[in-house]
Amino acid sequence: MIPPSTFPGGGGPADVYFRNGFLVSSGEIPDREGWRRASVGRLDLLAHPETPLLVGSADGVSIALVGLAFDPELAMYEEGAVLARLLEDSAHEEAFLQTLDRLAGRFVIIRDTEAGSEVYQDAMGSRSVFYSVEGQVVAASHAELVRAALGANFADFFIPFITSRNYAQRDVKYLPGVASPYDQVLQLTPNTRLLLQARRTERFWPRTEIGERIGDETAAAVLADHLRGMAEYLGRRALRPVIGLTSGTDSRGVFAAVKDLDPYVFTYVRSEKGTAVSSKDVRAASEMTRLHGLEAHIWPILNRFTLNSADDTLSHAYRLATGYYRGVGSPWLGRLFSLGEEIRDGVFIRGFGGEVMRGFYQPLKRNIVEVNARQLSNAYDVNSGSNITRRLFEDMMHRTAFTSDRLLGYDPNDLFYWEHRMGTWGSISLTEADLAMPAMVGYNSRNLYTTFMRLSEADRASRNAFEMAAVKLAPRLAVPEQQRPAVGTSTTGQQERNHLT
Repeated sequence: MIPPSTFPGGGGPADVYFRNGFLVSSGEIPDREGWRRASVGRLDLLAHPETPLLVGSADGVSIALVGLAFDPELAMYEEGAVLARLLEDSAHEEAFLQTLDRLAGRFVIIRDTEAGSEVYQDAMGSRSVFYSVEGQVVAASHAELVRAALGANFADFFIPFITSRNYAQRDVKYLPGVASPYDQVLQLTPNTRLLLQARRTERFWPRTEIGERIGDETAAAVLADHLRGMAEYLGRRALRPVIGLTSGTDSRGVFAAVKDLDPYVFTYVRSEKGTAVSSKDVRAASEMTRLHGLEAHIWPILNRFTLNSADDTLSHAYRLATGYYRGVGSPWLGRLFSLGEEIRDGVFIRGFGGEVMRGFYQPLKRNIVEVNARQLSNAYDVNSGSNITRRLFEDMMHRTAFTSDRLLGYDPNDLFYWEHRMGTWGSISLTEADLAMPAMVGYNSRNLYTTFMRLSEADRASRNAFEMAAVKLAPRLAVPEQQRPAVGTSTTGQQERNHLT
């Protein structure tokens, strides 16, 4: 039974359950109260009332664009224009894929043709997609929606895995491989498309070798243009950016891009009593906003989520939205939800994608030298020696063609972090935020990621290109060289714990 609503502002189940979600099937889908229904060629599609959705058809091709999408390289900032371009490009497969490589935002593309139906994600996979491998042909934004359509149960491995000591001790929780908590329900990951009727995935990227090395100046210029494009898109859509600003590199770049759009800036401080209001992140956010005549809102929150806090509608919706493996609830999500009630045109911009560009797994001792299930398990680093973890990575390698020859010379550490860590943990972190307000990624296009992978390892780790791009966009953020983080220094661990960037 759904517990009674205890939200600030009185939001009820219809407002929050599977918010920003969708469900698509080649068969008929039962109605969900308040959700919209659309036909995409032969497919039946349901979307939450707040989910952005456009559907179009041309020359025997039908496409649904679900979510927020823009092309910063071609200055295409209307979803209608993006949809028209995708329909036009469908006559030439490479042109269609090149358009997908340019697109930014957070979206899913559902395409139905005479040959079959396909589902594509944005570059980071930030709009999560789950799908059935048995029973009804169905895909959805949430694993629970697919489970309900199938009548599936929890997978046998799930409870032992999430109750294991190794998993429980991790701050950043996500499952190995493409597994979901449920039988016959798997997660789509970046750079693969779902062939819906066949219920299998197919790798479509990379399609060429990585190319020659570039320098920081070139990468910084590409990044600055990308971030300018994001700001232009938000401005044209009249969306107010909401950002969690920390001392980290990634949120700093997002702030530099949106500083002139009246952003709502917050940072929070965890403490045992929920009263602390000072930290390194607070000091950095306060200084950056002060330099631009803005205010950093400080949210003191409890260090741990209490059992009583788990007994309300928001926490129940959280558990269904995240498939239970992210925990019982979020200590800060209630604050974001209250803000979403106040700022109706707000969109939460997360600084995800930056660690893909810098090569998060490169400097780690557990990095991948050979592509096999054992080394992928070691990089994942949760129950890495268990049969469960290794079996699930073997399954992932098979389903996603994650093999040395298919990666065409790209570093497997890069693609594994991108496709597995960000495509699973990252996408579900955005699903959490959706319960409060729409969320999207600040660094998100395949061409952007590829550009930074062409830097040397030292240049990527130095963050120089990020600093150069931020200062291009916001000259007041220039930091004396002696105050910059040392090469290889990363604040990502703290950022992941804060769930801000």
